[in-house]
Amino acid sequence: MTLRLSFAVLVVASFVLGFTGFAAFLGPGSSVFDLVYYSLQLFVLDPAPFDVDHEPLGWALEVARFTAPAATIYALVAGLLLLFSTEIRRLRARRSRGHAVICGTGPIAGVLTQRLRTAGRGVVQIAAAPSADMGVLHVVGDPRDAAVLRAAGIERAAVLYACEADSATNTAIALAAHALPRPRARPLAAYGLISDPDMCAALRARRLGLTRPTGLHLDFFNPDALAARVLLKNDPLDEPAPVMIIGLGAFGRTLLLELARQWRLRAPTAGPLPVTVVDADATSAVATLSTRHDLLLKACELTTADLEPEQVSLPDALRGGPWRRVYVCYPDQDLALKTALTSLRLWGGGPGSLVVRVDHAAAFDAGLLEGLDGALRVFPVTDAAADPGLIAEDLVETLAMAAHTHYLADQASRGGRRSLNASLVPWEELEEDKKESNRLLAEDIGRKLKEVGCALGPRVDPDLGFAFTGEEIEILAEMEHVRWVRMMLARGWTNGPLRDDARRTHPDIGDWATLSATAKEKDRDTVRNLPDILAIAGFQVVRTR
Repeated sequence: MTLRLSFAVLVVASFVLGFTGFAAFLGPGSSVFDLVYYSLQLFVLDPAPFDVDHEPLGWALEVARFTAPAATIYALVAGLLLLFSTEIRRLRARRSRGHAVICGTGPIAGVLTQRLRTAGRGVVQIAAAPSADMGVLHVVGDPRDAAVLRAAGIERAAVLYACEADSATNTAIALAAHALPRPRARPLAAYGLISDPDMCAALRARRLGLTRPTGLHLDFFNPDALAARVLLKNDPLDEPAPVMIIGLGAFGRTLLLELARQWRLRAPTAGPLPVTVVDADATSAVATLSTRHDLLLKACELTTADLEPEQVSLPDALRGGPWRRVYVCYPDQDLALKTALTSLRLWGGGPGSLVVRVDHAAAFDAGLLEGLDGALRVFPVTDAAADPGLIAEDLVETLAMAAHTHYLADQASRGGRRSLNASLVPWEELEEDKKESNRLLAEDIGRKLKEVGCALGPRVDPDLGFAFTGEEIEILAEMEHVRWVRMMLARGWTNGPLRDDARRTHPDIGDWATLSATAKEKDRDTVRNLPDILAIAGFQVVRTR
């Protein structure tokens, strides 16, 4: 910016000096047009008056005859540098290694780019217009085109984020990236943004049922679902105090379902969580959601209020309270903030009790929201969701956490104690090798289901019902045992009469036929628990034959 301003000043000063200098040099008989013409000639060649011997040029022309060509030379050099820098950036993009490829220029793509750059990661952007950040390499074209992906160095990239506005386009980008051959030593993780939560869950479920090629990792993410998880993780509810959700847009619906899921996970033996849902068509919407997601009725005591946004702030519109949390989730962030600021009955829940959904926190001056004893705070959905670490928590990670949560609940019902079992800790505190065991169990779910003619789908029809037959349980229990043995052998464990963690011996490492009845039953229980584990994560098993 400073160089451009200096260049503009140089050009204007050269022209003014040339104009005034020629006016003095040629005398009063010269026309304005001649003076303008001769002054412009200073930038490209010697003007005609210089070809004739006259009096001394004068200081203004002496200066202008050097500064004007200097401005021209600067412009030529700058243009050449710009031309070659574009080619150099394209070459650098193609030759990049271990970088992130981001497709699109929307809000999620912008925040992802900024965070990756802050973390020191290289970024190549595929979009119609280049990024203002000169540190971001840029490729123009359709990211579904293999040639464009190669131009972005996809063969050597570590991760791909497909963040276009259209979900189908993002799916096609991710699949196109996975169709390209790449070295086994350079695995690629590809994540496609899916704007509809149900569609995202369905695609994630289908992905788990596919045979994943070595070195390739494909998953999908929904910003509303990720943001809801962040909101409830950072500010969890640990008591059954009343909660209200205002606005059942995509984020409001997702938050309601995640609230029920988290309450069931955190307090499986506690009573239902009182939740009031406010929307123009709340009763019908909640009924539909409850039919498709039976977890709502199991985890929450639901009350609805059919109110238009302008009715929420009326004196008698909302009864009850104070609410432990009020989430204002209208998709229009101005409407959400207006509702929060004008609905006085929502202010009495204490610090942080009134949460307003916005797109970006930077759009609001935090000082304007002070003065309510900290009750009102904004929650930026885009900023929360565009987290590379959170996006990387794929379906396998989700199911692994659900499996551990189910294990904790089962052990609690049997009187298990942490002092006797080191695994009875929250997921965050679990040892890494035990986390990995849960991940490997989750990753194998798709293979097991396919073996008995079943598939994984989003939990939208609980009335469909499902239970493994006795024969299926036996088949899958043996498969689970074989998987577990291979995992233990890979970790250096061997068969021994007693379990010895120090010596890495275990009596169950062996063939299924030689396994004790107790050990076989443990594997059968693992299979029987699969539908419940999947339900916790929002999925269900469906027979396909």
